[in-house]
Amino acid sequence: MDNFCNLLFEFSSVDRLDILLLLKKSPLKLSHISSDLAFTVQETSRNVARLADAKLIAKDVDGLFHLTAYGKEALSQLSGFRFLFKNREYFTAHSAKDLPKQFDLSLGMLENCELVEDVMVVFRNVEEMISNAEEHVWILTNQVLASTIPYLISALERGAEFRLVMQKDYNPTKSIRELVSNPVFAKSSRTHKTNFRFLVKVPALLCLSEKNVAALAFPDTQEKLDYTGFKSENRDALNWSSALYDFYWSRASHQIPDQLISPKPNL
Repeated sequence: MDNFCNLLFEFSSVDRLDILLLLKKSPLKLSHISSDLAFTVQETSRNVARLADAKLIAKDVDGLFHLTAYGKEALSQLSGFRFLFKNREYFTAHSAKDLPKQFDLSLGMLENCELVEDVMVVFRNVEEMISNAEEHVWILTNQVLASTIPYLISALERGAEFRLVMQKDYNPTKSIRELVSNPVFAKSSRTHKTNFRFLVKVPALLCLSEKNVAALAFPDTQEKLDYTGFKSENRDALNWSSALYDFYWSRASHQIPDQLISPKPNL
């Protein structure tokens, strides 16, 4: 543990972290590191020596300092901490504890996501995502947003695939049932462009297309979804979100719940 704490100590220095991030871009000589970061040569030399002792950087035969393979891997792990720290207020009130372990450990891929705390803006982002989708629209939710249905109809008419994972006990209102009675949905179901699956409990809100993540929201500490969360057009965030959606999609049931077969709609 002492050695691990030593590693954290090296990362805790703003100056040393700046050096690591600079060397992540390209190898540099000591004088160039000093010049680029506006450090004195003595400060730079001391910090570089510490990083070299920690095996995070090394010097090649040309006198250029570069990240070691260990240094690159160690530095990459900080992105998850940066994401959590940047959004610490959100994660004080919300929890990602139910994420599958592999996704929890790779939260750093969400580092460039933007937090959206206005629910109405979240809903508008989802509508815009659907309206711009060309290949697919994937949604994981415990409720259906009525305002998205006209956008979904247009997306299906453009040839986009629609996947929806819903909570098993979801019972749509009469108005929702009327909206989804549009023949476009029936046609797309016959051609397998629209597919529905069901989970006993939906663990998060996730709305994405091939272009962007419109909404990624975690439940609050009372395990309820308040729909505040994150959006991103970053490729890493999109890949992470797509993989998470696939994870839940593969585990969701094809069986249609009874209340959807023999509807007793909410009025």
